[in-house]
Amino acid sequence: MNPHATPQRPLCIVRLALFLVFALEGSTHGLQAQRPCNDTIVRAYDTICEGDSITYFGRVLSHQGLYFDTIPRTDTLCDSVIILKLSVLTIPGHSIFARKHCTPIIAYDLLGGYPQINYYHWSAEPPDSTLNGQEDQSWVRVNPRQPTTYTLVLDYREDPPQCPATCSITVNPIEPVAAAMRVIPDEITYDNMHIILEDFSTGTRENRWGGWAGRNWYINGVRQQPNGEWVEFYGDPSWGDTVHIMMEAYSPSCLDTATRDIPFRRVSLYIPNVFTPDAETNNIIIPHTIGITDLEIWIYDRRGVLIFHSDQPEKGWDGKDKHGQPCHAGTYTYFCRYRDTITPSGYQSTKGSITLLR
Repeated sequence: MNPHATPQRPLCIVRLALFLVFALEGSTHGLQAQRPCNDTIVRAYDTICEGDSITYFGRVLSHQGLYFDTIPRTDTLCDSVIILKLSVLTIPGHSIFARKHCTPIIAYDLLGGYPQINYYHWSAEPPDSTLNGQEDQSWVRVNPRQPTTYTLVLDYREDPPQCPATCSITVNPIEPVAAAMRVIPDEITYDNMHIILEDFSTGTRENRWGGWAGRNWYINGVRQQPNGEWVEFYGDPSWGDTVHIMMEAYSPSCLDTATRDIPFRRVSLYIPNVFTPDAETNNIIIPHTIGITDLEIWIYDRRGVLIFHSDQPEKGWDGKDKHGQPCHAGTYTYFCRYRDTITPSGYQSTKGSITLLR
C-alpha cells in the first residue's frame, strides 16, 4: 500500500459514524484530526509476518490492529482519514514429530502439518529414495538406510511466499528386532528342574548407529539378572503348574517380546536307599511317588537272586525274602518299571541300591 497515493474521493460522514466504524473494526491507534468537521475515509489493508514491521506515515508498526491518520486536503474544509487494518500472521510451527513403526512395516512417519498451512516441501540429506513422490505432503513415510536429515519448508501459500518457516529432524535407520528363544527342557519335573534359556532373536546383537541392544528375561513376571544371551535357573515347586517365561528383545529403535510356558509335571519317584527293619522307624522300604499311575518293583541280593517282587509298592519291603525269612544286612539292588501322567501310554524304568542295616 502507498499511504501517500491520492485515493478516490469517498463520501463524507460525521465523526459519530467514524466512531462506530472504530468500534466495529477493533482497537484504534493514533487518531489525528486536524479539523472538527466531516471526514473523508480511506480504508487500507496490509498483512505482515510475526516479527516483521512496516512504516506507516513515519510510524513503525508491528502489532495487529487498526491504525488511523489524516491527510490535509486543499479542495475542501475536511481532512481525509486513512484507516489501516493490519494483520499479523504467526510463523508456522518449527518442529517435526517422528513416529516409528517396527512391525508389520519398518518406517518413520514424519508429521509436520499445521492449521491453515497450504504449502509443504520436504527434502532429505543425503537423498532418500523413499521420500520420492511425497515432497508436497503434510506428513511423509520414510525408511532411511543411513542417518538422514529431513527438512520441511512450510508456508500459508506458495506463490508469492507469505511467512515461510523451515524445520528439520535427523533420524537413524530403524533397526528391527524379532524376538525368539530356545527353552530346554520342554517341561520340568521334580527330578529335572534345571532350565536353560537361550536368545535366538535377530537384532539384539547388532548396534550400528549407537544406543543399546540386548534382551531382558522375566520368569513368572520377575526380571532376572544377568540378562545375557543365555541364562540358566532351577524351578521351584511353589511356582505352580506352569513356569511363564518372557524375553524382551530390543534395539535402539524397536522392541519385541517372546513368551513360553513350561509345564511343571508333578511326577516324582523316590525310593529310600537305607533302612533298618528292626528299628521303630524307617523299618520298611516304600516308594514315594507323585503322578505315578502304575509301578512294579524287583529287589535282588548281591548274587542276583530275586528276594522281593511287588506290583503293589504301597505295601513296601520289610527286609524279608520271598519265603518270609529275615534278610542279612548288606546292599541290595532294585529295579522299577512304572508309568506316569506324563507318558501314560509307555513304561519307564529306573534302578538303584538299598542298604539294609541290622
